[in-house]
Amino acid sequence: MKRRYKLLLIILIGAAVTILINCITIKNKIAIVSLGDGLSLGMTSYNVAGPSFNDYLKEYAEEKNILDSYNNEFSQNHLTIHELNELLEDNAVGEFTKTPIKQIIASADILTISIGMDEFADLSLQKNLTTEAKERYIAEMKKILKLIREFYDKKIIIVGLYPAYDFDQTDAVEINKNLQKTAGEYNALFLDIIAYYLNDEYIFANSYYLNYKGHQKIAQNLINML
Repeated sequence: MKRRYKLLLIILIGAAVTILINCITIKNKIAIVSLGDGLSLGMTSYNVAGPSFNDYLKEYAEEKNILDSYNNEFSQNHLTIHELNELLEDNAVGEFTKTPIKQIIASADILTISIGMDEFADLSLQKNLTTEAKERYIAEMKKILKLIREFYDKKIIIVGLYPAYDFDQTDAVEINKNLQKTAGEYNALFLDIIAYYLNDEYIFANSYYLNYKGHQKIAQNLINML
């Protein structure tokens, strides 16, 4: 009889340990969500998406066996910051998961936002890169962060801008300074990546987009920040 109770006790302890380990493992899994434009998506000089810094962040989490889920449905080529705001305000549904964007964000442990590269590159080619355009961009970013912080209190990382076409370094530095300040106001992190653009090793020769090495550098910085 005692042997039977002892065996039962061992089984119960083993089951409890297994449940505890599973709970800890599940708790340590992370969900990654990305919002943004072509840079966030990993666009290349061939007008197709390659691996982005978000994808490399996802791969790192997979290798460490801590990835719960990854969603980049709202990383879209040439998405403007105003359009991203509209998607949030309308609580747009994802094309693949058919899940509302706010629900997708709410499920995230890490949210990356990289928006503005395509927009400012396009504006510079149109000779429409005005002070008003730069101020409007920061105002839109504040709206985005304010709205997200109403229902989301976890990690947000904003990736900065760099020069492209007639969007010069002075403009990029000015906007990044305001982006960093705005990030601080909403308890978000900010990553400046101008240095990568200035290194030929990290940029496509015939495009303003970063190559896979540039995206790997961004991902490594994000990992270090987190």
